[in-house]
Amino acid sequence: MKKATYLLALALLAAVPAALGQAPAYQPPMGYSFRDAEDYASYAPQVIEAANWLEATPLDQEPDMRRAVNRFLLQWVSGSPAVKVKLQTFVTELSRQEPNYMMLFLAGWARYQLQHPGEKDALTLNLAGLTPVLKMYQANPAQKNKVLDELLQEQANGTLQAWVQKRVLP
Repeated sequence: MKKATYLLALALLAAVPAALGQAPAYQPPMGYSFRDAEDYASYAPQVIEAANWLEATPLDQEPDMRRAVNRFLLQWVSGSPAVKVKLQTFVTELSRQEPNYMMLFLAGWARYQLQHPGEKDALTLNLAGLTPVLKMYQANPAQKNKVLDELLQEQANGTLQAWVQKRVLP
C-alpha cells in the first residue's frame, strides 16, 4: 500500500510541471464590435495574439478555431485606421491554392504595423506579411505552391527583398 501511494504521489508530482508549463489555449475575441478608432485600438493586443496563433498553428489543425480567428482578423484589418494593407498581385497568386496564406499575410502585416506604428514602407510591410506565410509553407508544405517555392529560393539566395521590391506597386 505504501508503495502504491508513493508511486501515485511521484506520478502526480511529475505531472505538475508539465501541466503548469502549458499555456492556456488561445481564444479569439467574442462579441466584438468595431464602430470607431477606439474600438479598433482596444483590440490591437488581440490582433497580435491572433497573428501569433495563426503562425504557430499548422494549417491542418483546429479548423474551427482558425475560421474564427480569420473572421476576427479580417474584420479588424478591413476597418482599422492603424493598419492599411495594400495587397499586391503576387500575394493573391500565392494564396490562390491555399486561402489561409492570405490570412497569414494579413496577420503578419498587421502585427508588424501594430508593433512599429510609424512604419509605412510598402516593401518592409510586404516582407512582414510574407514572413509567416513562408514559415508556414516551409513547416507544412501540404501542396506544392510554385510561387512559394520561388520565394523560398529567393530567400535562400538572399534576393527575396529585391524580388518583392520589383512587385510592390506605389
